[in-house]
Amino acid sequence: MKSPILMGVTFTVFLCLILSFQFVPLLPFSALFEPVYAQNSGEPFWVFDGHMHPTSSTYHRGGTIGEANADPRFTLPLGEQGGLGAAFVNTGIDEFYEANHLAVKDALKQFDHFYRELARYPDRIGVATNGDEIRVLRGEGKIAAVLSIEGALAIESDLGVLRMYHRLGLREMNLVHLLENNIGDVMHSSRNGGKGYGLTDFGRELVAEMNRLGILIDLSHTAEQTVLDVMEVSTQPVATTHSGVRALVTSPTIPNWSDEMIRKLADMGGVICVPFLPMVVNQEFQDKYHTGRPRGSGLMGLEPLVYRGDPTTIYDFIEERRSRGSSRRSERARQRSSDIPPLSFLIDHIDYIARLVGVEHVAISSDWGGYPVNIKGIENAGEYQNIAQALLKRGYSREDVAKIMGDNLLRVFDEVVRSAQHQ
Repeated sequence: MKSPILMGVTFTVFLCLILSFQFVPLLPFSALFEPVYAQNSGEPFWVFDGHMHPTSSTYHRGGTIGEANADPRFTLPLGEQGGLGAAFVNTGIDEFYEANHLAVKDALKQFDHFYRELARYPDRIGVATNGDEIRVLRGEGKIAAVLSIEGALAIESDLGVLRMYHRLGLREMNLVHLLENNIGDVMHSSRNGGKGYGLTDFGRELVAEMNRLGILIDLSHTAEQTVLDVMEVSTQPVATTHSGVRALVTSPTIPNWSDEMIRKLADMGGVICVPFLPMVVNQEFQDKYHTGRPRGSGLMGLEPLVYRGDPTTIYDFIEERRSRGSSRRSERARQRSSDIPPLSFLIDHIDYIARLVGVEHVAISSDWGGYPVNIKGIENAGEYQNIAQALLKRGYSREDVAKIMGDNLLRVFDEVVRSAQHQ
């Protein structure tokens, strides 16, 4: 028989516990099962950003990647704060340069700027041309920059130029950007029921040479039929570095992918990087601000026409137009700031892809230095870990979050580069 004293103590403790719950705020039932990232986060996740323009931005608008510049969303200190370990650092060539036979010259000038910028900060960032070099730089506490090109017009239809770019460090290239070219069609094509024309004969040669050299093929901005054709002939995995899910956001002006395209990408071991761009991940923002982009407008809103003025002033002309265009874009971005959607829309796209084809085929990208605004919650490179936090709260394991934040893209890049048959 229990002691009356012990029974009294037990009852008193039990009564105190019952009464104490009156003063504890009730949590939603689902919250009991959500990971508490802020309190039990462990080490931050390393990040491989699939698409950014930091050196292209400083090339055109001044400043350096190590300090405040025209695009304050990315600096080296912010990248380090956010856990950035590697990135495809993009060189964007405008269609106007190609029309005037200056695409190669401008690409080389931007490559030179890329290397000069990185040379300013040798203890913080370095060039990587394969997965092993990325791992070495990570081990040294540095960011690995992989040189990339947005728009294969930069090779001016010459595979010899591509091979020279490869020797200079190029390891990732987007086939089509804002205009159709002699490789394939662009995403907003009206041809073939909106699917565009397919991969051209030269496009097939280019795909084969990129496979041989070990240059990752990027299919962002590319029309659906061209995408399907590339995946049919490529012997290596491919990527789309800034696309979302068409089932969630649909528009002829946005490079989102159908379920069929995503499945085929996954079947060949590829990866889709979901960008932090409001018009890609949110239908309302897309419908309000991005339904009227004219077909045939390049980076500066210029038709790719031959320049008829003084040939010694063509660069001044182009950069003046670019500066005006950049100012207009920044002003429009400020006007739209109240409508920027939250981070949850980005997570919805990641979640859709993971459920459709598996978590191994989805990654992330920022487009820092490209589009002037990002979704709320990931507004600069210091906030990458907010994505990891949101994924953990959705129920993803730390292992799967690590795949999405960096490991998946590294796996695909590593496989493509290792397959190269250098000649």
